[in-house]
Amino acid sequence: MGETDGSLARFVDYGLAVLVLGVAAVVFTDIPRPYPVWLSAGSVPVPVSVELVAAGSLGLVVLHRLQTAEMRGVTPITVLLGTLTLFLAVLATYLRWVGAGEGSGVIVIVAFTLICGVVLAGVVLAEALVRAGRYWQQQRGQSVSPR
Repeated sequence: MGETDGSLARFVDYGLAVLVLGVAAVVFTDIPRPYPVWLSAGSVPVPVSVELVAAGSLGLVVLHRLQTAEMRGVTPITVLLGTLTLFLAVLATYLRWVGAGEGSGVIVIVAFTLICGVVLAGVVLAEALVRAGRYWQQQRGQSVSPR
């Protein structure tokens, strides 16, 4: 897998996509959260949530592929969703940091960030399925010898 299709960046994409889907499943269902709602550094709460970190990281990694040799595998919808997800995650983190976390507007931005992250995760995993299908179709075509 390493040399053929771009490897580590894609592997991180897929892992973060699954993580975002898992976090969304916990948030949008009645499953008890196995993690704190607000992260903390000792006794000081840090205004960052797991939802923002997971979705924002996926957006950042997807956009990082534009700067690497993996640019050939990035579609415009992926770039748009990655940019929007990263922007919303940074905005929500900033609003929480300056103390606007008490208002309902920040909660809505966190929800939109997570929804954009879920859509981005779906696109990343769909692209992975298409890429895998093309790879196996190509392998099958090469392994058949003409008579």
